[in-house]
Amino acid sequence: MKKTLNFFICAVFIVTAHSSMAQDADGLRKRLYDKYSQVPNYKVNVTYEANNDKMGFNNVQEGSLVVMGERYILNYGPNERWVNDGKTEYVGTRETDHSQILMFCPGQNSEAIIDYGSLLSFYGSGYTASMEGDVLKLVPSSKMPFTEVHIKTSGNDIVSITALDDFGTEHIYKISGFSTNTSGAQFTINKNAYAEKIDERKGC
Repeated sequence: MKKTLNFFICAVFIVTAHSSMAQDADGLRKRLYDKYSQVPNYKVNVTYEANNDKMGFNNVQEGSLVVMGERYILNYGPNERWVNDGKTEYVGTRETDHSQILMFCPGQNSEAIIDYGSLLSFYGSGYTASMEGDVLKLVPSSKMPFTEVHIKTSGNDIVSITALDDFGTEHIYKISGFSTNTSGAQFTINKNAYAEKIDERKGC
């Protein structure tokens, strides 16, 4: 009888602890979402790293992202530009022997793992939240370009977002220099500066 009672107490403790951790995780998710979704205009530095040990590649880019409402512009150095001007999303890349621009309807950008326009607030709903140490883990409840997301924070500030895809690639976004000063931002791109133009717009 004593063993049964001890087992029951342990089981209750484990369930209670798990429930408490889930509430803590969802509480953190909500606090982060409430903070960043209430700031429609901001500028932030983004260091993006795509890493896949099994496939043997690692790519790091540093850029500056400006978001104003539904519009955004992200420059990764002088050769890669992502723009949403409110009507079309563009991804322009230049290489030494080739240049290309892709055009999408807003929200249909198949090149994006996480939409840059909502990089800091995409997780408002549709995710199961849990904690792994000090990392907020989010698993989407519907089909997404990623299978799970890990968010590292400092207090209530996001410092990095890691999205894992079906191929085992880690898409890491390190965030720094958050500012609400977006003066001078121009949400434009010169389509004529790119040799190859690929129009993927459907229904917009």
